[in-house]
Amino acid sequence: MDYAEMNNEALRAFNQKRKIFQIAFVTHDLERSMRHWIEILGVGPWRVAAFTEQTVQNFHVGGVPVDEPFKFLIGISWVGDMEIEIIQPVYGPNIYAAFLAEKGEGLHHIKEQISTEAISSVLQSYRDKQVPVTQSGYFFTDFHHYLDTGPKLDFVYELGNCPDLDLPPGIFTVFPPEAETA
Repeated sequence: MDYAEMNNEALRAFNQKRKIFQIAFVTHDLERSMRHWIEILGVGPWRVAAFTEQTVQNFHVGGVPVDEPFKFLIGISWVGDMEIEIIQPVYGPNIYAAFLAEKGEGLHHIKEQISTEAISSVLQSYRDKQVPVTQSGYFFTDFHHYLDTGPKLDFVYELGNCPDLDLPPGIFTVFPPEAETA
């Protein structure tokens, strides 16, 4: 689909059917960033999970399967129906460390919710526009595909199915931890 050839009415109707699900940021220090979001904006609490070779399947960076250890920490909170994500790369291949080195901390990506049934055709439409996938993988049933939109949009665009995950115990912690009561 060539969006530039759509008239304004068609473009508006097309976009009313879409859902931006998430805004995400990268940081060198996840705990510091989550604390600042709580103190300054009142956003929290945060669910924190480690994404590693044990929790992420079919992980690719630059189209290449990752077969070495990797880890990045992710904090998730909500403002209304918008998911806020903060990511701290720890080690191994990922697109977050390179982004931090090049641009520093801040906005990394916006995530659009795409149904599992539609993802193949949507990805193909971006490939047809010469927009490749820079990183992809599965965290349980949640898939992610990051598009190489940075050179033209100054941020990354992510596509994902955004399921409501029922995670097993021990997969995430909560920040800040609840204060123990006496």
